[in-house]
Amino acid sequence: MNTTAERIIQIVTPLTDVIELLVLGCPAEDANQYAQTLRNSGMAIHLTTADTQDELERFLESSHADVVLVNCDAEEIDFTTAIRQIRKQSPLASFILLSDNPGEELFFAAETGAQDIIQRHDHAHLIYVVNREQQNMVTKRQLQEAEAHAEEIEERWRSLSDAVEDAVAYIHEGMHIHVNPAYLSLFGHEDADAMEGLPFMDLIASEDRLKFKPVLRMLEKEHTAENIHIDCVTRQGKIIPVEMRFAPARVDGEACTQVIVADRSAHSRVQLEDLAHYDVETALFNRKYFLEELEQRLEKTRTDGGRLSLLIFDLVNFKELATEAGEEPASRLLQESARLLNESTYESDLVARLGEHQFGLLCTLATDAKAVGNRLLAKLAEHHEGNPEAPRFVAGLAYSTDPPAHSANDLVHNAMQACKHAQKKDDGLVIFDESLRHATPMDREFDERIVQLIDRAIEQDELFIPYYQPVVSLHGNSREHYVIYLRLRNEEGEVLQPGEFLPEAEKAERQADIDRWVIRKAISELAQHRANGQRLNFFINLSAAAITDDSLLLWVCDCLREFKAKGAWLTFIVSQHDVMRNLEAVEQLTEGLKKINCQIALSHFSFEQETVNLVKHLGADMVYFETDTASNISKDKEHRDLLHSYNDQLQKMGVKTVVTHIEEAAQLALLWNIGVNYIQGNFIQEPVDSIVYEAEL
Repeated sequence: MNTTAERIIQIVTPLTDVIELLVLGCPAEDANQYAQTLRNSGMAIHLTTADTQDELERFLESSHADVVLVNCDAEEIDFTTAIRQIRKQSPLASFILLSDNPGEELFFAAETGAQDIIQRHDHAHLIYVVNREQQNMVTKRQLQEAEAHAEEIEERWRSLSDAVEDAVAYIHEGMHIHVNPAYLSLFGHEDADAMEGLPFMDLIASEDRLKFKPVLRMLEKEHTAENIHIDCVTRQGKIIPVEMRFAPARVDGEACTQVIVADRSAHSRVQLEDLAHYDVETALFNRKYFLEELEQRLEKTRTDGGRLSLLIFDLVNFKELATEAGEEPASRLLQESARLLNESTYESDLVARLGEHQFGLLCTLATDAKAVGNRLLAKLAEHHEGNPEAPRFVAGLAYSTDPPAHSANDLVHNAMQACKHAQKKDDGLVIFDESLRHATPMDREFDERIVQLIDRAIEQDELFIPYYQPVVSLHGNSREHYVIYLRLRNEEGEVLQPGEFLPEAEKAERQADIDRWVIRKAISELAQHRANGQRLNFFINLSAAAITDDSLLLWVCDCLREFKAKGAWLTFIVSQHDVMRNLEAVEQLTEGLKKINCQIALSHFSFEQETVNLVKHLGADMVYFETDTASNISKDKEHRDLLHSYNDQLQKMGVKTVVTHIEEAAQLALLWNIGVNYIQGNFIQEPVDSIVYEAEL
């Protein structure tokens, strides 16, 4: 051993852990000499050698490596592949390259991520490097253990936080960064993600904000303050008296404040849980509880046989009455009607409020639902006889077996369709059946073959094919956004484009049903991808028929609940043309969608100040410029300046902007300079039937 090596041995402090040393491509004599040199320095070495790919694969089947010496001058093994294989099995392994000319192998060392490269017979350097890497290996293991321990503690903390009955939140710089389910429930929120970033001050009742400001300043400085009694406001605007307790804490390494909120109102926790099943205004069961019970009873009838019957009563002129008489008389009318329905049914029947002006009645198996429906309609008419506002009720009846209902949502949808048909016919009670499903105005000619294909696709869930096209951020947003388009496969297996079947769907009044299919499919896909850790958001185009569908919002809520998904993952796109024609319906729909944290995008934005006002009025989150924008800005400076001006206006309003139909690279630079947020087009990626996005900007 040379003098330098002996001096190194005197300096280094070897650890007692056994080092699994793998030597690749070296003569046995050299490998043994390396091992002996390291042992002489005080290291515990277990040596394995591999000179061929077969020997390496046999080693990888049963062993692992801590330190790997690689003779770069050997040719028997593809070392790039070998290093990749070893690193996959032993991620903490250190790779030390050996060469007669180390300077010539620097590129290879950098390419493979090796820890060092040394002269093949420099034993002193070898001792130093292996000792260093052994120390690093111990540090890496300790770090892994610490990270695993930290994750375990964080998971335990989150489980405890979610399980406690107290409402708990963590506040940093005046913003929520984490809340537990009890906190969400107390303040009437459903989505923890949407609440993160919400200012804490927003929960304080306006009368107490001056009182709370000194407390908030203290929290920003000290992360704690004296307990305080104060009034808060829920998302629904209800004032609740609470006691707040503060304590310093840390979340994700940041100093913050833990806030425990205790409700000081008279309601006990048990009473609140009971109330969660009821509609506050009518005291009937609410839609959520009704659907849960309906799903359970449907499952039981599938096992035991028999059929369920669902009646839905709709006060069809409720909106007109509310406009003419006012909200208070309209509310009393709903309450009286609810009381009458509840008192006129058996205890075993389930009565609920299903919509703004719809009531549901789930009858027992032995009940003659048609007779009950007609009797209750007569009672409602008799009770309100002489009322100057003249309320008008219709009813829809759907059976769970005719046609078969696959879910609670399906059965409710069928009964709703029967209600709509009763309203059109000015008939009291209509029973849902297959002929009603396909009922279409006779004055609109359509391709019956295509419409039958659409009906099969809606029912069988296999002929429609979703296609996805990415919406790409020009400014580094890490979320993956996709617009969903639809294709239809015919009997011959050919894939039809939207232009080949959507016009027929519009003529046959199937567009709303198609939109429902897309929404449910999208939410199902989203839930699956999100569970796998992908941060996907889907954009869904809504037709005019869907916009004017009163029950669409409830359908979205039901689908989100069914797949345990969140509204914040969805953006609904409405066309400017459809909005202008159905402004009142769009206002109601977008208001409801925003309450469940969905985003709203306005498409076909025309360069007019009136359209900017429309965006502001709707509270749209995103704007799609006209489809010819990308092509026009490349050749027309005036159009480019116009885009720049309107884009700036929208950005100042906090509205994101999208330009579609990107067909060439030159358009990207122009849009980036203008400040457009997102782009979409075939240049980035054409729509495909699976979510695969590999474009590089």
